[in-house]
Amino acid sequence: MSKLKEVERNVKQAFADGWGDFRPCAYFDERLDCIRVVTRDCSVLETRINPVLTLLEDNYHSESKGKRYVGFTIKGASHFCHEHGISLAVPVNIGKLLDAIAAQFPDTLVQLAVEIAKPIVQEQPEIGQIRIPKDAIPVPA
Repeated sequence: MSKLKEVERNVKQAFADGWGDFRPCAYFDERLDCIRVVTRDCSVLETRINPVLTLLEDNYHSESKGKRYVGFTIKGASHFCHEHGISLAVPVNIGKLLDAIAAQFPDTLVQLAVEIAKPIVQEQPEIGQIRIPKDAIPVPA
């Protein structure tokens, strides 16, 4: 059997029962040191607000689909927590992390973005906290 046919067979077998339903999620990407919060499976436009915060906006938003903003990304999450004394010994409250970002960056655009991001988390209690591994803290240069 050729490698291509073998890969095709394995993929079909892995997804034989379908993809399953999308569930809102928040996860920490250790390689990129970022938290991603996504509440809807859709095509998104990523708008970078500042070096830390990016908003995810539904590319094909309509009132019938729901809210325009469907998530956000916090870049340098473990580094930010380390720099601001946010403990990684327990799951990080994403709302409090957003408050810390707003306090660190008091400009209007960041404040508005945090006002958009906080309800995204508040409306999805299952994604309100995230565990960031302690060893994800970057070693100072």
